[in-house]
Amino acid sequence: MTRKKILIIIGVVVFIAVLAAFALKKDNQDKLEVQVEKVTRGTIVHKVTASGRVQPIVEVKVSADVAGRIMRLGVAEGDYVEKGQFLAQLDSTRYAADVERAKQALTSAEASLKLTKLERDQQYKLFQKKLVSELVYQSAESRYQQALSAVEQARAALTQALDNFSKTIIRAPMSGTVTRLNKEEGEIAMGSTFQADIIMTLADLSSMECLIEVNENDVVAVSLRDTAEIEIDALPDTTFYGIVTEIAHSANLLNTGSMDQVTNFQVKVRMLGVPPQIRPGMSAAVDVRTDIKEKALSVPIQSVTMRKPQKLEEKPSPEAPPAKDDSLDQDQEESEPVEVVFVVVEDDMGGRKVEKRAVTTGITGEKEFEILAGVSEGEQVVSGPYTAISRELEDGTAVKITQRKRFNPNAAGKK
Repeated sequence: MTRKKILIIIGVVVFIAVLAAFALKKDNQDKLEVQVEKVTRGTIVHKVTASGRVQPIVEVKVSADVAGRIMRLGVAEGDYVEKGQFLAQLDSTRYAADVERAKQALTSAEASLKLTKLERDQQYKLFQKKLVSELVYQSAESRYQQALSAVEQARAALTQALDNFSKTIIRAPMSGTVTRLNKEEGEIAMGSTFQADIIMTLADLSSMECLIEVNENDVVAVSLRDTAEIEIDALPDTTFYGIVTEIAHSANLLNTGSMDQVTNFQVKVRMLGVPPQIRPGMSAAVDVRTDIKEKALSVPIQSVTMRKPQKLEEKPSPEAPPAKDDSLDQDQEESEPVEVVFVVVEDDMGGRKVEKRAVTTGITGEKEFEILAGVSEGEQVVSGPYTAISRELEDGTAVKITQRKRFNPNAAGKK
């Protein structure tokens, strides 16, 4: 073989290789690049997420039952007090005078009662001897009954005066911590006859709960005794646990009458294990576990999209009459979007394409959907990019599997 023939053969081989490489590159360019994940089986936890604030389970707002100037405070904010412990002393001068006045009124009423009793007894004896008329005797009896009533009224007034006097000393109704002190010595406590004038707030900080606002669409899934995960903004990287103890039966309406109206229900979640760093009013995010499925098939949330089912177009024969529309409702139902995923399979040429499959979903986890029907364990479903899943992919689309691009902060800084 001459050198010229060898060069010709080498040239032909190189040309064929270039054509093959160009064809392969063009074929890859025509294929849609996607990322995939396998259909797996595992535990799926459905959670309802809501935000709220931390509050004590037991909290008492202490106010004065009678009006008066605060002469002395026995506690400071943050102090722990026992039930019955002295909290505050109001000015008692007025109430002490009321007690003394009531005592004197009772003494006067008792003296009047004694005199009218003697008069009644005397008139009764004379009436028995027919020395006075019945009218005179009945008048004496009436004065006696009035004096007796005056004594009872005086005793009641004394009891009330003593009660008001005793209320000038305010004691702790429960054991707990003074979480808020609204008054200082020298200020006036208005009393709680018409409106509570809060002097201080006591709370049991050993038992706390989260009061959260749950949307009306999610509250139907929440049940009493559901467990919850709690994250408090002030204590990052720490997860607390709790139990749902109360679900409101009436709604809280926000932006009533507007397009932005929101309907929420208050849910109380009791915290299990309360560290001393937690304070009432702290912001909290709560994930309530409403359902758990073991060994369930799942796909990533982003793999499921909504598509309208394809309609088969059939050309009627010239002799056949036009098809009659039996039910408009049926046509409308067929045009409703369904949930689908795109499963990657091999095509006839050894490449890869996607099959559009309708699926039946179950509960939703943090990152996955439960799949009840439509795919099998181990199959690969398209998980990205979003634009491909939502718009570009169709049944039979050729695809190329790639790795998801991840941001590299070190490479971003290089020029």
